[in-house]
Amino acid sequence: MDRWRLPSLWCLLIVFVLAPRVTAAQEEVRFTVTADMRHEHEAFARVLWAINGIGGPGGFHVSVGDEDDRVWENRALIDTFFGSTAVWFPIIGNHEAEDPVEMDWLREEFATGNGERVPLSAHITGSGPAGTEATTYSWNRGRAHFIAINEYWNGTDVPGGDVGIDGDVIPELLAWLEADLKANTRPAVFVFGHEPAFPFHRHLDDSLNKYEGHRDAFWALLERESVVAYICGHTHVFSIYQHADGRVWQIDVGNAGRDSDFLDGQTFLNVAIEGNSVRFEVCRNHDGPFTCGTGWTEKVPILFKDGFESGVTDRWSCESIDR
Repeated sequence: MDRWRLPSLWCLLIVFVLAPRVTAAQEEVRFTVTADMRHEHEAFARVLWAINGIGGPGGFHVSVGDEDDRVWENRALIDTFFGSTAVWFPIIGNHEAEDPVEMDWLREEFATGNGERVPLSAHITGSGPAGTEATTYSWNRGRAHFIAINEYWNGTDVPGGDVGIDGDVIPELLAWLEADLKANTRPAVFVFGHEPAFPFHRHLDDSLNKYEGHRDAFWALLERESVVAYICGHTHVFSIYQHADGRVWQIDVGNAGRDSDFLDGQTFLNVAIEGNSVRFEVCRNHDGPFTCGTGWTEKVPILFKDGFESGVTDRWSCESIDR
């Protein structure tokens, strides 16, 4: 072997060993969220088109309830705009819970992908309690842990027991959520459900606050376990909320189809976990071009559940996306 080649090989080996590597738990993650599109397929198509205008849905897309009135047609729109392999997590809302046909489709989407896609069960790391395992679950991506909860589970393991009358975080669901949170080892945690804990504009008396004691226990758990955000819908109007002395954000992503009486337009949420920060970007159209003009950045704890620092650290805006 030539004299000069041996040192070069050693240098390459040293560089390979010492160079920092990006592990799966450190990779940057981006995802998008919508809510309450229901049967307004044309409006939902505009939202999906606008999401593609910012670079697509990210690693996955979540819809936090009320995808009903032929939920499979909304899935077909996702196939059209994001591709048939796009990962979509549809959360159970009150309107799905009222419709056995919609619920059967959603359960099959979890179990079999309805014979057309990789089933959602292939993506999860934690399954919900018996009776709601197809509609309550958790998954990991990069530095983040994600939890979908079915707030309409009635607490039994009877088939079809995942469709209650009211949205509520019952003690059995809270116990499962606490166990899942305590088992998690990733610093950025997000919880998805349909109804807000602290509603604004609509559903002021019939959201999770209808059962105030359960709501308070739920929120105290999120605060205790350093959850970054609880992301919901139900009211059809975008809002954000944080206790004055709290750390958890409630983000109601408004609607991706139903305007209600407030003419709030459509909204989607773009979230990026980058290094030790989470960047939130809110994009809305107000019946015109989509504009991503509201945003803030949250710090993620460097050590899990140690040194969590909340508060707005940055603001930005981006150009309008023509309709």
